[in-house]
Amino acid sequence: MIRSKYFWLGAVMIAIIPLMLMDISEYFVAWEKEVRGRIIDLAQVYSGLPKMQKAGILDNIFEVNQKLTRLIAVKAFISLVLLSGGIYFFRKFLKATSMSFLKPALATMGLIVVFIAGKVVFTIAFTTQPGATFVKVDADAKSFKDIISKNFQGKVVYVDFWGTTCGPCLEEFDNFTQPLKEHYKNRSDIAYLYIANGNNYLWKKQIVNHKITGNHLFLDLDEYSKLYHQAAQNDTAEVLMPHYVIVDKTGKITAPDAARPSDYTVLVGQLDKVLGQ
Repeated sequence: MIRSKYFWLGAVMIAIIPLMLMDISEYFVAWEKEVRGRIIDLAQVYSGLPKMQKAGILDNIFEVNQKLTRLIAVKAFISLVLLSGGIYFFRKFLKATSMSFLKPALATMGLIVVFIAGKVVFTIAFTTQPGATFVKVDADAKSFKDIISKNFQGKVVYVDFWGTTCGPCLEEFDNFTQPLKEHYKNRSDIAYLYIANGNNYLWKKQIVNHKITGNHLFLDLDEYSKLYHQAAQNDTAEVLMPHYVIVDKTGKITAPDAARPSDYTVLVGQLDKVLGQ
């Protein structure tokens, strides 16, 4: 055990820096998807939207851009301050001891590992979004049909296959999903299931960042692909994100390639038809 306040002050400062860098890298990935990617999608995928709706989406993108660039700048500044402070306290510690550099270096590395592990565990375990629930899949009931029958009996289910860094998926959440849910807010016989793949660490963060209420399930690539093909009713279909499916109250897939929330009129027609059966 190293008994020096200078060492521990310096070690803690240095150990926090990787957490800042994790955040900065996360913000940069988010900028690539939520700013650059969404602008490209707006030009290519959503080119037919009315001008006023496009303007609203652009305003939202610019707000996200300002937020992310501000966060990157702040975290970078904090990292520099921590680095300077850590070096200062380490120098004071080394001047006051004859200890070799190896022991404090290993202790600092151990502290970094503990901090990173703590951040990952905390994020996965405690990041929550009001109105979001997480579906548990039994080992013996992993098929798409089983998941629907065990969790959504008597309900129409709108299923969204998405990815944690999928730009078009996040675009749908930010600008088109809420009006759909508002339209059906007084109905208790419709449910929303979001099946995700990608980065498990980012998954719950994205649910909070994009305010995705409903039922959530995260799967590894193999399980995701299996459920995707079962829901799409096509074993050879290319896995595309986002992809939507409608299931009726009996558990039957009525629309294996349903409309997106951004195709509001068509989607409402599809859902109303099933809800009215």
